[in-house]
Amino acid sequence: MPKLIFRAALIRFVDLRYDDKAKTKYVKINFTAAFSEPVREAMEWGEPPAGFASAKLDGDLTASHFILTPDGKELRQHELQMDCTGLGEFQVFRVQVGEDSYENELRFQVVTTASGSAALLEAYLETIGKGTAQLRVNFEQQQPLEMEDDKQERLISKEQAADTSEEADEPEPAAAPLASAVLMGGSHQKRKPRADRGTVN
Repeated sequence: MPKLIFRAALIRFVDLRYDDKAKTKYVKINFTAAFSEPVREAMEWGEPPAGFASAKLDGDLTASHFILTPDGKELRQHELQMDCTGLGEFQVFRVQVGEDSYENELRFQVVTTASGSAALLEAYLETIGKGTAQLRVNFEQQQPLEMEDDKQERLISKEQAADTSEEADEPEPAAAPLASAVLMGGSHQKRKPRADRGTVN
C-alpha cells in the first residue's frame, strides 16, 4: 500500500463528532504541515501563484492508517499510531514566519473512528503540544477506469480479425435492382438502414 509523508506536521485542534445515523463517534484531526514538493507531486498540485493569501486544493485520500512521529529522538517514544478513514479539506495558506519572510503552509483533516482516539490524541497533545512531527499515511491508490471495450474478451483470433478486415476492404457487388411496387403486391416497403457501429462515450 502506498505511503505519503507529511513533514513538519502538527495538530492544530481536534474535533469530536457524533453521527446520529450511524450511531458512532468520529474525530476530525486538523493538521498543519509543510507544503513540500513530494506531497505536491503525489497530489498533483502546482505551485500557488505569487502574492496569494490562501487557496482550496482538490483531492481527497481514502486512508487506512497513520503514524505520527514527533521530531527529536527523545520524543519518539510518544509516537502515535491510529487507524483512519481518509484525508481531505486540503488548503494552502501563505503565512509570515519572520519580519520579511513567508512560507506556504498546508492544512487538512484526518478522520478517524478508532476506539479511544480522542483520549489518545489528548494524551499526545499534553506531551507534545505544538511540536512538529512526521505524519506517515497509508492510502489507497485509485485504479484508472477501464473503457467498456477493454473489458470485453476477444472472441476471434488476430488472423481471423485480419481476414475480416481484408474482406471489409473488398468492394461489395452491385445490389440487384429493387422490385417495383407492382411486383411487391402494391406494398411500399422501405429498406432497413444499416445499423451503425456502437461508439464509446
